[in-house]
Amino acid sequence: MSPRPPSPPPAGTELRSLRLFNFRNYAELNLELGPGLNVFVGENAQGKTNLLEAVATLLLTRSPRTSTTAELLRWGTDEAAVDAVLARGGLAEALTLRLRRIHESELDGGADSRARIARATSRDGHPIAPRDLIGRWPVVLFWPDDLQLVKSGPEARRRLLDVLVAQLDRAGADELIRYRRVLEQRNSLLRRLRSEGGGGLDHLSPFDDALVRHGAGIQVARAALIRDLAPLAASALAEISASTDSLDLRYAPHSGGAGDERQAVAGALRHALVLARAEELARGTTVVGPHRDDLEFLVNGRPARSTASQGQQRSAVLATKIAEVRLVTSRAERTPVLLLDDVLSELDPSRREQLLGALSWGEGAPQTLVTCSEENVVGAHLARRFLVRRGSVLAR
Repeated sequence: MSPRPPSPPPAGTELRSLRLFNFRNYAELNLELGPGLNVFVGENAQGKTNLLEAVATLLLTRSPRTSTTAELLRWGTDEAAVDAVLARGGLAEALTLRLRRIHESELDGGADSRARIARATSRDGHPIAPRDLIGRWPVVLFWPDDLQLVKSGPEARRRLLDVLVAQLDRAGADELIRYRRVLEQRNSLLRRLRSEGGGGLDHLSPFDDALVRHGAGIQVARAALIRDLAPLAASALAEISASTDSLDLRYAPHSGGAGDERQAVAGALRHALVLARAEELARGTTVVGPHRDDLEFLVNGRPARSTASQGQQRSAVLATKIAEVRLVTSRAERTPVLLLDDVLSELDPSRREQLLGALSWGEGAPQTLVTCSEENVVGAHLARRFLVRRGSVLAR
C-alpha cells in the first residue's frame, strides 16, 4: 500500500491593503501591507492601536475595544469607512465597512439631536450580512490587557471563548447573537417587574425558554472548543517552558451544566434559573446563564489565578494565544491574520523570544501586524516597517 501523500499546508490569509476614512484619529489612510511581519512603530496615542482595531472591527464585525460604535467615528464627523483587500491562495476579496451617524430628527422630522450609528458591510461591492462575514477571514488578537487574562475578571476570558466560537462555529455564532438579544430583552422585563413589585411573572416564561435554548447551545459550543484548545495550550506551554510547567484549561459554566448533551445542559440551566428567581426579581437582572460562565487556568494542577507566579501566569497566557493561532489554522484550514498590539514590549526578552519562536515566522506562518514603541523590540525578523505619527503612517 503506497503511503498517503502529505496534507497540503493551510492557505495563508493576507491583508494586502487597508484604507481608513474618518476612523478614530485617521482622517484618511491608504496602506499597502506585506506578507509575514509588518511592524508599526510610534509613541503612545499616535494611532497604532487604532490601526489594529480597524482590521479587527472589519473582520469580526464589532470592535474589540468598545461597545459604543459612535466612538469609532473621528471627532466631529458623521461618516467613517474601513476598506481592505484580503487574499489567500487564488482568492481575493474587497471588504468594506461603512458607518454613518443618523440623527433621530432625520427619522421623525423632529428636533431631537440624539443619534444612532448605521453600519453596512459589503464584499466585492455587494452587501453582505455581518454574520456571513465572521470567520471568512479569521483573525487572532493579542492586546496588552490579555497578559492579565489569568488574574482579571471572567469577562475577558468569556470574550476569548466567544471570539473563537464566532469564527469557528457558525451554529455557535448564531446562538451568541440570539442569546445577547434575549438577554437584553429579559433584563428589561426584569427591571420592569422589579419596579412594579413582581407582578406579571408569566411574562418571563417565553424569555426563560429562549434563554435556556440559546444558552445551552452556547455552553455546548464553548465546551467543544475548550476540548480542542486545551491540549494545544498544554503543548505550547511545554514548548515555551521546556516542560517545567503544565497547563490545563477548564470550562466552568455558572449553572453547573457542561458537556455535549444539549438536553442535559439545558436542564441544568433551567434548574439554575428556577433557583435564582427571587434574586433576579430583587436585582432586576439575569444572574444565570453563559454570560456568567468562566474559563479556569490550572498551572501544575493548581488554580493559576491564586497560586501561579506572575511569570507563570504570563507564560500560560502566551501558550493560550499560540494555541488560538494553531486551532484557527487547523479548524479553518487557513492561517489567521495575527494582531499583536504592543504586547512584545510588555514581555521580558525570554518570553518575547518564546512567542516569536513558537509562531515561527517564515513559510506558512501567519501574517502578523505588530505595534510597538521601540523598533528593537522585534529584532531582525522584519518584513515591513512603518512609522505611525499623529494619525499618519509612513513606510520606512
